[in-house]
Formats: sequence, structure tokens, C-alpha cells
Amino acid sequence: MVSFLLVKEQLQMAGEPVQRRLQFVLEHFGKRPIENVVLNYFSLANEVYTITTREGQFVVKNCFKNNSRELVANEAGLIQFLNDHQVPCPKLIPTLKGDLFLEYDGQFYIMNEFVEGWVPKWHDTLSEQLMHETMHAMADFHRATEHFKPPFEPNRTAALAIPDARLWLQALQPTLAQDSSPRQSVPQMLSIVDELLELADSLQARLATRDLSVLKKVFIHGDLHCFNLIFSADQQDYRAILDFDFIREDYRLVDFFWATRSMVWGYWFEVLHGFSPRANEHRITDEQLQAATSRALAFMIDSYRTYHDLPDAEIRLLPLFAEALPFYTVRFFKLTNSEEECLDHAGWFRHQLDNMAQTVRHLDVAIEQFLARD
Repeated sequence: MVSFLLVKEQLQMAGEPVQRRLQFVLEHFGKRPIENVVLNYFSLANEVYTITTREGQFVVKNCFKNNSRELVANEAGLIQFLNDHQVPCPKLIPTLKGDLFLEYDGQFYIMNEFVEGWVPKWHDTLSEQLMHETMHAMADFHRATEHFKPPFEPNRTAALAIPDARLWLQALQPTLAQDSSPRQSVPQMLSIVDELLELADSLQARLATRDLSVLKKVFIHGDLHCFNLIFSADQQDYRAILDFDFIREDYRLVDFFWATRSMVWGYWFEVLHGFSPRANEHRITDEQLQAATSRALAFMIDSYRTYHDLPDAEIRLLPLFAEALPFYTVRFFKLTNSEEECLDHAGWFRHQLDNMAQTVRHLDVAIEQFLARD
């Protein structure tokens, strides 16, 4: 029988069914634990366990996000492709039948090797070298995935597919409007949906005036930042890329823009101004945030270009992805989620909308400053 060490307090499921399910899953991979199985991550995206066996340590993931044969096959195929092209990821462990993933009782599992190293957390002290290696990993990833052909046709919506986003919002709008429950998230989300629908036409009109042909499409990571990387023990080099729950074919600037948030808020702001922007006792000025954005963006471009090309014409379009972000992330909302989760998402979407104009303006200024230095 599999025994457990549960390290996530929010896990709310009976131990015995989890034990039996995981025991059967591990049998398909031919792995028998000799110590407690550790649940080291649990979220709406996945459930991740560390397994210690006589052969060594392994990681098994229950894929909540890539929860279809097509999606998990693309994830497994991409991990294998990256390793074959010298972009390090934890190597997949096949099942006893030789499959790269397991479908069991309606759920999908991937097992990979355990990679020794250091994974930073939000409260950790970061360094410029870690930020540089994050861009190194991103450049390596994009250079390889430009040539990746997934086993199944990708069906996830791209970041700039505003007409598709509008259709999704229009379908959700009446559902929210007709909901008579006392849930606080419903009116909050209805306000957000109404606002996004008003913004959709103007953003689509701006997109129509831009030459999007200068943008490079690759198979993006979707959540690439330093917190999804394993670094060497001395924190000088990245050793592996993690977390492929949001992979899809899209413009590489999606990854680039997404990483600016952790670069600015997780490192460069504090370096420049001496305090964390998440510290409530400090008031953040527009000038301070602009300076951090400009410094972070210049650093990111320079670091990325050390390993891969990134033309000026492409960089100029980066603010479009700040405008488009809420149209993509809003799809994380589901009324079937708990009210707590719905309220968290509504607050996140509201924050994105309220800060969108400032973010776009800061990126515009940062890009002009960067290009002017040449």
C-alpha cells in the first residue's frame, strides 16, 4: 500500500481513494515507493507527487489542465522534442507498455525523472544571474519550438484571437445576467465581461492597423518565468524547464510579456528602489514603476538576444499583448469552480483591467527608451 506525506493543507480528499488510485498508476509505470509519497503541488492545473524508489526519485503528475488525450500527447511530445534538441527538461519515464503518458480512470498522468537543483519561490531573494538565465531558457525554448510539430493539431485559443474571445464573452454574459444566486463573484464578473466586450472592438481595430507579420509564432510555454525553472545549486545556470500546462501555438511575445511581470515585480523594482513592491507599507509611484519596467525590459531584450534573434520591429508590438492579456486569462473563469476560486479570479481580472492603460504606457516608454539608446 502507498503511504502519504501530504504537504498541501488545501488538499480536501479522502486519503484511501487517493492511495489506491496512485498505487494503480505507479504499477503501470513499474515504480514501487520505499518511502512516503510526497504531494508537493496541488492546484486547478495539476497534482504533483514525488516518488522515492530503489531506482531513485521520480515525479508523477496528474494533468488537470492538459486533460485530454490530445493535450497530454502534445505535452509529452514537446518534452521529448525539447530534450532531443538540447533544451533541458525532466526526462519522461514511459509506462511498462512504452507509452509516454498514462490514461487511467478518466485522468491523464505523466512521470518524469527527478532533477536535483533549486526552484525559487516568491519570497526568495533573486539575483541578476537568475533573471539572465530565465531569458536564456526562454530563448532556447523558442529557438527549438519554432520547429516543433505536435502530435495533434493545437486547439487552444491564441492571445490575439479577439473575435474568438468576444464570442466566449458573449456566451457567458447572459448566463451571468440571469444568475439569481447570492454569489458575489457573479456581479463582479458581469461587470468585467461587459467592460471587455466594450474594449474588444477597439483592440481588434488597432490590430487591423498593425503589421503582425513581423511577429514570430512558435509553440509557446505559456507560463515561463524563473519560478518554473530548476537552477543549479549555485544558482548560476538553469538546469530544466518545468510546467507545460499552458503550451500552445502562439506568438513568442506572449511568453516575453508574461515574464515582464515577474521581472518587474519580483526583482528589478526592489533592486532599483530598495523595497519590495508587494510591501504594503510603501507607496509605489508611477515614476518608480516606469523606471523598473524600463530597466527590466532592456535587460530582458539584451539577455534574450544573447541566445536568439529578436528584431526591433517585433519588440515594438509588445504592448499589444498587455492589452490582449485579459481576453485570454478571463477564460480561466468557470461558474462551476468554488466561490472562493471565482472571487480570486474576478479580483485578478479586475486588477488586469484597472492597470492595463498604465502597463501599456510603461511598455511604450520602455521600448522607445531601449530603441533610442542604439
